[in-house]
Amino acid sequence: MTNHPLAARIAARLSFASLAMGTAALLAACGTRQPAPPEPPPPEATARNSVVMSAVTYGTTAKGIQLKKADDACDVPASLKQAVQDQLLTPYEYLLAPPAPLNAEGAPVLRIEITDLLANAGGLYGGPKIVQLRGTLERKGEAPARFTAERQMFIYFGMPRSTCSMVGVVTYALGEDIAKWLQKPVDGAVLGESSAAAGKR
Repeated sequence: MTNHPLAARIAARLSFASLAMGTAALLAACGTRQPAPPEPPPPEATARNSVVMSAVTYGTTAKGIQLKKADDACDVPASLKQAVQDQLLTPYEYLLAPPAPLNAEGAPVLRIEITDLLANAGGLYGGPKIVQLRGTLERKGEAPARFTAERQMFIYFGMPRSTCSMVGVVTYALGEDIAKWLQKPVDGAVLGESSAAAGKR
């Protein structure tokens, strides 16, 4: 009977020693692991793979009305810039804000102004959402190339059906139009729904 407490103490010490050794072995194993190598950095922006996009401005409509930030509750310039950036096609990989970095000096410069904007509140029930643009691409040693573009939406089946979600769909489509035009920037091009209308004339 007197040996049982001693045996229990010895067993407890052995168990603790085993646990300590196991923990030390685990820590040692973890310490031998090398950190994962960092991912290679993306290729640097150059004049060949970049487009410099100036801040989108508000222009005047065909009726001579000057558009203002107050007319744009959905921040069309921001969504349009993101739409172009998301849909750039090779050889363009980077959409840069001016001024271009030294390694991208000489990259083409894209200037866009909004020439009409209809985005009444009420979402689907507020009527059509329309965005019209005028753009210019300036390239070193070449004449500027200009385009006009228009997209509109009357019916929207997505969710949410808010005014700005509809305008976002319109600007995303315009971003795709512009990205494609940058592949072959023909002066006087008419993009978007305006191009279909122009083709029927």
